[in-house]
Amino acid sequence: MKNLGILISLLLITISGKSQTFIPGQVYYGTDSFTEYRAGNLPIILSAPHGGYLTPASLPDRVCAGCVTGRDSYTQELTRQIEASLLFKTGCYPHVIINRLHRKKLDANREIIEATDSNTVTETYWHDYMNFVDSAKDLLYEQYPKGIFFDIHGHGHTIQRIELGYLLKGSELRQNDSALNTTPLNSKTSILNLKFSNLNSYSHAELIRGTHSFGSMLERKGYPTVPSDSIPHPLSGEPYFNGGYNTVKFGSRNGGTIDAIQIESHQSVRFTSNARTLYADSLAEAMLEYIEKHYFMNFSNGYCNYLSSIPKTETYDLTIYPNPTSGKLFFNGLNKNSNYQLITIQGKIIQSGEIEANSSIDLSLIPNGIYFIKLIDEENLLVKKIIKK
Repeated sequence: MKNLGILISLLLITISGKSQTFIPGQVYYGTDSFTEYRAGNLPIILSAPHGGYLTPASLPDRVCAGCVTGRDSYTQELTRQIEASLLFKTGCYPHVIINRLHRKKLDANREIIEATDSNTVTETYWHDYMNFVDSAKDLLYEQYPKGIFFDIHGHGHTIQRIELGYLLKGSELRQNDSALNTTPLNSKTSILNLKFSNLNSYSHAELIRGTHSFGSMLERKGYPTVPSDSIPHPLSGEPYFNGGYNTVKFGSRNGGTIDAIQIESHQSVRFTSNARTLYADSLAEAMLEYIEKHYFMNFSNGYCNYLSSIPKTETYDLTIYPNPTSGKLFFNGLNKNSNYQLITIQGKIIQSGEIEANSSIDLSLIPNGIYFIKLIDEENLLVKKIIKK
């Protein structure tokens, strides 16, 4: 198990206008306990909007025209199993948000009118769900500069395969890579930030269905997936879910650095406990592989302690200013000469050297962004996040 010291860290974020302290690994509930949030410390958010069982008589059933009320069977259980697998593999927690209400009462993957059938009481629970996801994003941003949101669903299509939604229709996926890599298709994707910031500068098409796409990672674990390098797109006439409200709202298409993928799982991987366990374990492995390949270099070296886990005790009484900085970075409290490393969010060392006590280093030539500076002497080691603007 990895070092879990970070679990005791308290991170302040705001939810529904109220300041609340969330502790990774602890469970928090919304109004009437109809929404559940387990706070995390991995750059992964799991959302289960359609797996709830509760049908309180106090809430009317949704009867609006076109409203879908069928539950995505066993997706709540699948989400909890993915969480357990990630915890086992890393010693760290993903963020998990679960709608415990049945879909005929609340659809937590629709805009508020359709989601609640315009019932003002049910709207409270819709806001709870959305606010918990926003809180998870805020908490993720406290520790990481970027991350990924997975919306967990189940489909009943005849073709037994996983369907991954990136907000691209089947007809759009059937276009060639050149089209996927140019506007307008590449600007519609729910992984827009990753398109610009992935470690290996893969194209949009490669991220969607190339060898190192999430779908191809699942294919190699024995789960047929569309899109992937084996099944690059659904054929004309084949059913396919391309992502819904949550994928739009919480992905990076409209801004931010948290991407989103909707995972639609077929019945044969959901309906028995043994199948779910094996599948959830493969999903967890693929999620970690995906993050290490595209988001954070050598992520498996630390997981939730990726940028903050250090072998020595932090004993510096040190002030670093100004932060953010546009040029020089000054150090107050550095009593002896120290070695330093300037590290990108991907873990690359781009600048290093020795710094004299109470002096400065010049960052004016490096690109704007988020970095980490590591200070080392014979007794101490300190890591601080800095922003160059």
